[in-house]
Amino acid sequence: MPQKNGYDLNISEEEVRKKLTKNENPKNICKNIKKGQNFISLYESSLSTIDGIVKYDCGEGPKVFHSKEFNPRNKEEILDKQLIDSFILSYTEKDCLKRGTKLSEDDYQTCWCEIINLFYGEDNSRMCIPFKTSTFRESLTKFMYKFKKENAKIEFKCTCTNNKSKSIKGRFNTMTDLVKVE
Repeated sequence: MPQKNGYDLNISEEEVRKKLTKNENPKNICKNIKKGQNFISLYESSLSTIDGIVKYDCGEGPKVFHSKEFNPRNKEEILDKQLIDSFILSYTEKDCLKRGTKLSEDDYQTCWCEIINLFYGEDNSRMCIPFKTSTFRESLTKFMYKFKKENAKIEFKCTCTNNKSKSIKGRFNTMTDLVKVE
């Protein structure tokens, strides 16, 4: 039986799924669910599972939440779902920026951001991050000081879109303390 790093390479996909879910440490999701069930917390948790299902029991008996069956009930839940989807489900710049043009709120944007390690260029990472448009500069400044506190030598660059298809760029550099939004 071929093995690599202690794992059997001849097991089926279903066996892999069982092993992964069996070895997961169950999250205590109940502390994240506010009174009256906060479905957005359940939705966010379900996106990190293999099958999009969260099983929980917060004292009212076992319940199951399916991400595919989640339908936001109000404007806040709709926006929260859009922002969570952009952060967790956007793997490309094109998808990220497209999600920004479909946001339901005017004061939000999705940004395709790149962290450029100024000493090790090959360690760059890219991700989709939602930001509030009106506080974008302040958010970048907070990020910069967080990275500076960790002694990171990086440049952080973002290209953003909002529901008016307006393109906004933002950046900071921890070595020069430059924060710029244009």
